[in-house]
Amino acid sequence: MDFRGKLILAPLAGVTDTTFRRLCRENGADIVVTEMVSAKGLLCDPVRSGRYLAYEEAERPVGAQLFGADPGEIAEAATEVARRGFDFVDINMGCPVRKVTGGGSGAAILSNPRLAGEIARAAVRAAGIPVTAKIRSGFGTEKETYLAVAEELFSAGIAAVTLHPRHRGQMFEGTADWTHIAALKRAFPGETIIGNGDVRAPGDAARMLSETGCDSVMIGRAAMGNPWIFALLTREIALPAGPAGPIPFAPFPIPEARRALILRHGEEMFLRHGEHGMKEMRKHLAWYSRGIPGAAAFRAELPKVADPDSFRTVVGRFF
Repeated sequence: MDFRGKLILAPLAGVTDTTFRRLCRENGADIVVTEMVSAKGLLCDPVRSGRYLAYEEAERPVGAQLFGADPGEIAEAATEVARRGFDFVDINMGCPVRKVTGGGSGAAILSNPRLAGEIARAAVRAAGIPVTAKIRSGFGTEKETYLAVAEELFSAGIAAVTLHPRHRGQMFEGTADWTHIAALKRAFPGETIIGNGDVRAPGDAARMLSETGCDSVMIGRAAMGNPWIFALLTREIALPAGPAGPIPFAPFPIPEARRALILRHGEEMFLRHGEHGMKEMRKHLAWYSRGIPGAAAFRAELPKVADPDSFRTVVGRFF
């Protein structure tokens, strides 16, 4: 599988379910990844954890992201991911949330490059499909370990490394240091490096590719409420910048097309999850409303969204 020259939807907990991933694929994402799944949870309760691994053929290529700190558990879980027909396995070594790092998983692995290599090697041997990893610059704010971790990962046979150039302590605050992505590519010129972090506005993806030399770009939070961002960035990357910079494009489709996609999103969530799907749509509606006049008042109405009728009413009135 080729991970170069792609726009990739990042795994986002509570966001990148099968419905959202499919919307992003249809709007230009080249590759999508599930929200992260606990390797231990998948092995102990495959039915419950397996809900996060539901996907449809239209999403391909689609990967499943696992987190865990035990190489044996990661290997078994990677085997299960392959059995379910995914195109690749991604290992989370960057999640900064305490409930993940507290168990030694996610970004906590960055403080032990050797363990990162052991986990990757176990997954590569077991999976039989490509294995990738998503990392951060380091666990602390002083010592950067991403180069040492990447060396272990590539030595283990990892197909691609995604770098989100923030330390664990930064969470999602401050500015992503793209010079770390450039340094990683210089250190491993023959390997696939995927850049991630602060690709938010028109021109950002093209600038990341130009400034860092990375092979692909992963988009996360900027896609929330904006699956159209992939189509926008695809056009920007395809067309060279003129004397005045990148050719500007409208960040969103016409209101009718925007409203139609939002309605479809909610309808599919209801079909898949019932009333719980409607409650889940509240956060998506808040994201969809960003930047639109009257959004604050609209968000105040969202607790009333509990069924398809109330959903269609608020969407029709606002969008």
